[in-house]
Amino acid sequence: MLRRSVRVPLLAAFSAALALPAAGDQAKPTKVASLENGSSLGVAYTISFWGISFGHTDFDSKFKPEGYSTISHFETSGIVTMFWQAKIEASSSGQVSPHGLEPAEYDSFYQRGSDKKERVKVTFTGADPTVEADPPYNLTQYPVTAEQKKEGLDPLSAVTLVLAGLKSDAANPCGTVAPVFDGRRRYNIEFKYLKDERPDVDVALGHGKAHLCEMHYNQIAGFKPKIVKEGKAFPPIYGWFVDVPNPSVPNGHYEIALKVWATTGYGTVAATLSQIHVNGADLTPKG
Repeated sequence: MLRRSVRVPLLAAFSAALALPAAGDQAKPTKVASLENGSSLGVAYTISFWGISFGHTDFDSKFKPEGYSTISHFETSGIVTMFWQAKIEASSSGQVSPHGLEPAEYDSFYQRGSDKKERVKVTFTGADPTVEADPPYNLTQYPVTAEQKKEGLDPLSAVTLVLAGLKSDAANPCGTVAPVFDGRRRYNIEFKYLKDERPDVDVALGHGKAHLCEMHYNQIAGFKPKIVKEGKAFPPIYGWFVDVPNPSVPNGHYEIALKVWATTGYGTVAATLSQIHVNGADLTPKG
């Protein structure tokens, strides 16, 4: 029903396409005054194909002076489980600076069906992040250099960065690029702001207006050469993003995706906001 060539780019993009800056631009982490009282954010999305829901994902982030932490859950549902049944539990943590994030640890557990299980842990300490995988996999066949690893954020830290709105500005409300290292692969999600428009979803959060952004999934290292070549033909991904004011975060607002979608020859795959909580208050659009 949903071929791997269709689902992998979109799900990878959605998990990391929400990131904005390059890790190399980050300042040394320091305590941030605006986080003295802490802040929390929870968002959930329904994922659909041909307009039919086949899964859901959620992210819960906490920001404090001593750092940030994010946990996420993804699970397939509905008729698609007859062909692809999967769950992903992940967590990440690190330091907050006035201009970015510096990840410390990323832990992901993937289960497909009843017998295939995979855990990956990435520790971002020293010059070269370390990777622990169970079952182990070959990290030398399609290598990622130490410098490439260092330039990347783990997928959840990438999501956390965009949610916190740390790199959005008037000229680039979508950001520019999200460099990601997931323990095996190094890729970029490249952003381009197109225009502001009124989307066809309930946009109470954005007062009827959202930033339309175009994203491209750019594979860099850790992939088979054939996969890298095929990746150049991936369709563009689009998203509607809105600013949600919150004085408790460094940039004064969260950056929330209302919807992220990609149109392929097989149909449109989309992730649509279904729930949002800010500092414990339910801001989910009604109706």
